[in-house]
Amino acid sequence: MSNFIIAVGHTASGNVGCGVIDRLDESKCTREIGALVTQYLKQRGYGVNLLRIDKSNSYSCQDCYERANQANEIAKTTDIKLYVEIHINAGGGSGPEVLVFGKSEVANQYAAKVCNELSSALNLPNRGVKIRNLIVLNETIMPAILVECLFADSDDANKYNPEVIARAIVNGLIGDNDYCDGEWKNGWNHNDIGWWYSPDPINKYYYTSDNGWKEIEGEWYIFDSRGYALQNSWYHDEGDKVWYYLDDECKMVRGSKEKALWKCINGKCYAFGEDGKMYCDCVTPDGHNISINGEWIK
Repeated sequence: MSNFIIAVGHTASGNVGCGVIDRLDESKCTREIGALVTQYLKQRGYGVNLLRIDKSNSYSCQDCYERANQANEIAKTTDIKLYVEIHINAGGGSGPEVLVFGKSEVANQYAAKVCNELSSALNLPNRGVKIRNLIVLNETIMPAILVECLFADSDDANKYNPEVIARAIVNGLIGDNDYCDGEWKNGWNHNDIGWWYSPDPINKYYYTSDNGWKEIEGEWYIFDSRGYALQNSWYHDEGDKVWYYLDDECKMVRGSKEKALWKCINGKCYAFGEDGKMYCDCVTPDGHNISINGEWIK
């Protein structure tokens, strides 16, 4: 898998070098978006380095040089495909644009894809790819792009949604290569790997393990880090230290108040309560002894 550097523009709000503050706070927004882009790329199996410079001195561009220098140090030991710096624009315009220095065809290709995805996801005008002589673009030794997601000082601010923006950027960087081609459906989708659930197919949002248990039409499901529903699989809740089982329809196996639900798995019988938790080291409501490992004691 490719490795990316994701950098958040400017210093933290209130510091020298912070971004524009209008209807949106740029420094806050870039940090929200950058963290999500990093998370989503990692979920898809990509290597990611997140760069964030929160403080600077009176020289307002110091943070830009620091990010470029850090990126170049990482590139000495890691094969970096692309440097991506995230910003929010200002000046009263509308729509995303992506800036490049013009020296890399790779950067230009990525820039066009990211800009297209952002424009489509946010339903805003596509301002396209533009050549700019900026520090983080011409000081980095790898292909680099600077993403202006939308405008902080126009009605664009009403479209701000960090999750939608982050997923659009990720789609521009890597596409939907884990998932089926063509149009996504609202709800359940399937490919050769498994099932995933999208409540927002337009923006290609899907549930992952970060969402925890999800109740869908009265049944409970849980998803892995890539977004696939667990199927014919055990799930261990580390916090409650209990086990659950997801059946061949990806549903949580569960019984009722009056009666446990029994399921044979790999030749052994297990019982589950109405909350889906596997019984262990106890007697079930229907009078059967269960071992400490959850197995029925015959």
